[in-house]
Amino acid sequence: MSEYVQEKVVSQSDDIRLIIPVFLLKKLKIHPLTQGLYPVSLGKSSQKNQYQIKQLKTPQHCLIYCHSGHAVLHYKNRHREVKQGDLVLISPNEYYDFQTSAYSGRHSDNYSDTQVTNAIYWVNFEGTLADNFAERLRMKMDDGLAHVGIIASVLADFDGLLALGSRGYTATNVIHAVHVLQQALSNLALQLRLSAFNNSSNLDIEAIESLMRNHLHQDLSLETLANYSQLSKFHFSKKFKELTDTSPIQHFINMKIQRACAQLDNSDESIKQIAQSVGYNDPYYFSRLFKKMIGMSPKQYRGSRHGVRD
Repeated sequence: MSEYVQEKVVSQSDDIRLIIPVFLLKKLKIHPLTQGLYPVSLGKSSQKNQYQIKQLKTPQHCLIYCHSGHAVLHYKNRHREVKQGDLVLISPNEYYDFQTSAYSGRHSDNYSDTQVTNAIYWVNFEGTLADNFAERLRMKMDDGLAHVGIIASVLADFDGLLALGSRGYTATNVIHAVHVLQQALSNLALQLRLSAFNNSSNLDIEAIESLMRNHLHQDLSLETLANYSQLSKFHFSKKFKELTDTSPIQHFINMKIQRACAQLDNSDESIKQIAQSVGYNDPYYFSRLFKKMIGMSPKQYRGSRHGVRD
């Protein structure tokens, strides 16, 4: 038994609300392309008045993205402010109360409150992979709250999801919408990770990758990369792997092999010349490394159509 209340405290709002029909939910739950993750309900509110969402008990995850304005979130016995660019994620079967404010607050005794426009997106989702998607988000959140900023691609994804209401619930439309939701959640998880990393580290990953690109024809030692970042080898390796999921040297090798692939595809240079251009004077070692990473030799790669393995 679930109970979900979405309450507009004051009317005259610009709202969109989609409740996925029961017959469609049954199909989404078993279809191989949708059973992993699918929306149960979703919507958007844009108004200058107060807006409130209460969840008393529901088996779905609830995500709220604040595009503008601000609100107060009551969740897990805590009252916290939600600002523009903040993301809220509520676990299943958890009570919460989310309420926007019609006013920006009093800045001083000489100025009165200013009415603001609150714009929020929300979606309730479930599926066999819902917990996994939610966990990727929750890892970088403080009890379900974090700041990600205004991300144009995420807003476009949410608007695309809401367009489902006008396109109709055909199989093609719904399957596409499901994968747009997966894309939005994956993008948000990435942005949370980048934000958390940038806030806790002085490592400039773009500068490091630029250094690597400019030296693909050479060797770069871990010590050189660490010194460039003004970090010890241990701390540099640890921070780099936190962001990229790979070691600095392996990342550098990956970039070399990517460059070699591009040269094999777009030039008539010999394999020996290409090996030397990415810092390998021994073409046989280069070929063994290339095959280990790509699954075929440089010669097979060049001769294959679109790089597809036989």
